[in-house]
Amino acid sequence: MTQNTTGVVGAGLMGRDIAGLLANGGFPVTLVDVDDTALESARDYHRTTLPEALESAGLDPDDPASRIAYETDLAALSGHDFVVEAVPERLDLKRDLVADLESILDAEAVIATNTSSLTPGDIAADLARPERVVLFHFANPALERDIVEISGDDASERALETATTIAEAIDRTPVRLGAEYRANCLSRLSASIKCAGTWELLAASPAEVDRGARAIGFDRGPIEFVDLIGIDVHLATIDNLAAAYGDRYAPPPEIRDRMEALVDAGDLGKKSGKGFFEWDGEEPRIPVVDDPHDVTPVVGALVNEAHRLVGDGVADGETVDDVLKRGSGGDIGPFDVEAMLGREFLRESLRDRHEETGAEVYDPVF
Repeated sequence: MTQNTTGVVGAGLMGRDIAGLLANGGFPVTLVDVDDTALESARDYHRTTLPEALESAGLDPDDPASRIAYETDLAALSGHDFVVEAVPERLDLKRDLVADLESILDAEAVIATNTSSLTPGDIAADLARPERVVLFHFANPALERDIVEISGDDASERALETATTIAEAIDRTPVRLGAEYRANCLSRLSASIKCAGTWELLAASPAEVDRGARAIGFDRGPIEFVDLIGIDVHLATIDNLAAAYGDRYAPPPEIRDRMEALVDAGDLGKKSGKGFFEWDGEEPRIPVVDDPHDVTPVVGALVNEAHRLVGDGVADGETVDDVLKRGSGGDIGPFDVEAMLGREFLRESLRDRHEETGAEVYDPVF
């Protein structure tokens, strides 16, 4: 594969950063989106903001904007060898897109998916050559988090190796997962935290939950995470996960109703300036509270999910810890937490909350 054949489909927040990383790694990139406004916004971002953002993330800017072309027609990707899809998490949309790409790209071209709630197998199910589709999943924010998850039960070794080589070339650490599951590894850990956080809203306010999380060392609380990715995106994600996991990541019905009401009102979280919290640019305004909530059950849910990941063959314990550290920018993984707090203490906390709520996220598996 030569270095002049990469593409990205989707010029949203993730797509534009993936294009920026590829370009900064020396790859000329064609960024495609049907929305002219999104493309123009991405172009402006690449020219004005990206170099400083790369530098802030510890990367050396190398004039990435000069290597990015902007197109509205997928046909512009003809002849490209490695194309990343970064469109919204809708299975029908992604399947239609990869089918179109298969008709455009050469037979040996690799199609990479940045999906966080589906699998390469889901997306490639209708293709003549599903082995060309590989997971290439970035953490959010992509510039700041040194990880790309790579997997694909049906992906060819060549596709997996190509994805690994490109991840290394753009200064991201590739983590090869042992099996593909919806939400991969990092997003399953994240989903467990967010789900447990929404269940804790039955007993506490968003500020009490997140102040409790910050008090024990979380950089961000679980409710802030929901606001950060967008309440609408969070709901779409848990719906995708429900097809594989049932109610494991579902919020309580009354909290789901509350989130849907926020979405209907246009209060989507950070991107709209208001969700569970009001946002001041990049940071939420979390009220100070007198009595932060005990978030031990949220921590227990995280450790619980880590055990599920090992049991499913997604990764071993050391890799699960590494994924969370790299994906969150922190220094502690779930099995580190278990070692510090004690398995029996966490198991008992989970048992208590599972008896109280019946929520599957609290059902201990260790």
